[in-house]
Amino acid sequence: MPPNAMAVARGTIGLTRRLCRQQSPWGGSPRYLSSSVSARKEGLSTPETPTTEQLRIVALRYSIPMIGFGFMDNLVMIMAGEAIDQNFGVVLGISTMTAAGFGQCFSDVAGNLSGGMVDAACTRLNLPQHSLTQSQLDLKISRIYRTLGACVGVVTGCLLGMCCLVFIDTDAADRARRAKELQSIFEHVMDDGKNLFQAERASLFMLDREKNELWSQVATGTKGIIKVDADSGLIGASVKSGELINVADAYEDKRFNHDVDKESSFRTKSVLAIPVKNDEGTIIGAIQMMNKKLKDGSDSEFTADDENLVRMMASHVTSFIRIVG
Repeated sequence: MPPNAMAVARGTIGLTRRLCRQQSPWGGSPRYLSSSVSARKEGLSTPETPTTEQLRIVALRYSIPMIGFGFMDNLVMIMAGEAIDQNFGVVLGISTMTAAGFGQCFSDVAGNLSGGMVDAACTRLNLPQHSLTQSQLDLKISRIYRTLGACVGVVTGCLLGMCCLVFIDTDAADRARRAKELQSIFEHVMDDGKNLFQAERASLFMLDREKNELWSQVATGTKGIIKVDADSGLIGASVKSGELINVADAYEDKRFNHDVDKESSFRTKSVLAIPVKNDEGTIIGAIQMMNKKLKDGSDSEFTADDENLVRMMASHVTSFIRIVG
């Protein structure tokens, strides 16, 4: 053999010996075969089948890290997706699925950044060693236990990561999105209604049956949310009876709640109120027009034509709610 060839051979043998001494992170077997000769020798002998206890340790060592990755993945995805949905989804009109997709992007980035932390934490657990060689780990039964362990770990971690849903109001974004759509629609209805009826104030109330109150974010001439008892005043009487109410002078009607005028510094005179019903006939709100005015600005009363018109408006509101609901 030429001198150069012998030098190369000696270098190759030395390198394979050094690689042979490197240990696998999952159990003391070499990562690489020392040489083609040793590979043939190893192939001649069938690796010993791992014991059940060793296979359980293999599954355990592959499942624990995946619990951490699954937990981190789902937790970040849910929290980031929910934050995007509530803050940007409502304003920009982003769908919930799109927000979830952005949340998954944050989750993937967090997984890459935290991979070393998870591995380090698993190392500090001092998990039991299976003492299997690489040949034994390459056996079909070992691969099955590795895969099962990883799958169980991922599922367990993902389920643990979903525990944050207990503390999250998952319907908040949907309510905000629906409220925005309703407010936009109702503002147009009420603004047009005020001009159409020549009324000084127009209001649209929604019924909250759990709290037994009527609330409104859409009332001309007012700011903020208005809340009144569902059984109080002329609007409450209309909701309770399910009938249209047309009063020429509110102060002459016993059902009128004088406290509303005292709190708002508004003088109510004529009132036209009608309940809003859904397709099943259940009352879900009410429309109220106050203080009919003539063209010269003098006080007037709501007419039969106004009653027919407000009935039509209540029907349109029902249609709008059906579309956005």
